[in-house]
This record gives sequence, structure tokens and C-alpha cells, in this order.
Amino acid sequence: MSWLRHLHLSGVAGKFTQRLASIVLIGFAMTLFFGGLAARQLELSDGGDTERANLLLTGGIVLAVLAIVAVGLLRTRWGITLGWVLVGLSALSMVLLPAMGIVTVIFGALWILALGQGGSMETLTRDWIAKHGNVHPDERVPDPTTPDRAHGVAENRPTERTVSRDPDHTERTNSEDSS
Repeated sequence: MSWLRHLHLSGVAGKFTQRLASIVLIGFAMTLFFGGLAARQLELSDGGDTERANLLLTGGIVLAVLAIVAVGLLRTRWGITLGWVLVGLSALSMVLLPAMGIVTVIFGALWILALGQGGSMETLTRDWIAKHGNVHPDERVPDPTTPDRAHGVAENRPTERTVSRDPDHTERTNSEDSS
């Protein structure tokens, strides 16, 4: 679990961390919004207080808007901090709606995973660039002294299937095309 060392409470997120964290926060925003709608309707269906039902809906909307704002702030030093605050507020909302515990656990775990794995991906990318230069892997010139990792050998040899394959008489040959 070396990716846990990449966990931060604040600071500017790297490119991969921003991508993963924004996916988590957008999913969190949708879940909070629809959870607020469902909580309001459940409160009203039990003959509950309209004021409490509106409070649940308003809380869900506010948390959803905060999640969307946090996505926009991920490029600044406040983005990660707001994401943590959002997870904390979601945990506090369990006082009003106990089912928020499930949402908090799921999206809290996804948030931790996004921050940790995003940092790991950034480290791996930096290491690769330091070793190979800033060249896309498909554009690199292969080193003839190293074996081809895809096949485990230094050259691509025909397989049994391609060597023993009988010619297909239904295929056109170049001589047939010219006539």
C-alpha cells in the first residue's frame, strides 16, 4: 500500500489526481442530490414534517453544489481540502439521515483511492519520463538488445498456426487481380 503515502489533506493536485478526484466528486454530487430528493420524499411519505423534509432536500443540494465547486477548485490549493470537508460534512449528515453512512463510506473510500492512486500514477509517469525522455511509448525507437516484452523473444517468429496454415484458395492473388 505504498500509494497511501501520496494522500494529502491540501495542496494542488497533479493531473492524474485531478482526473480521478473529479470523477469521484461528480459521482458524489449526483448521489448527494438524488439522495436529498429521496430523503425529502421519504420524510413526506411517512407523514413527516414538511420543514424537516425541505431541510433534507436543501442539505443534499448544498452538498452537491459544494462537490461541483470542489471539482472546479481541484486546480487550486483549496480543491483537495474542500473534498475532505465534503466527506466530513457527509459524515456529519448521518445525524439527520443515517443512510448517509453508506454514502460516506463508499465515496470516502473512493476519495482516498483517487488521491492515493493519482499520486502513484504521477510518480510512475515522472519516473518513466526521467528514464525514457518525454516520448510516447509508441513513438520510441526500440532497443535491439532488449527482448520484445510482448512476446518474450527478441524477434517475432511465426507461430504454429501461421506456419502450418494451408493456403486459402478462395483468396485472390495478385496474378488474378491483373487479368
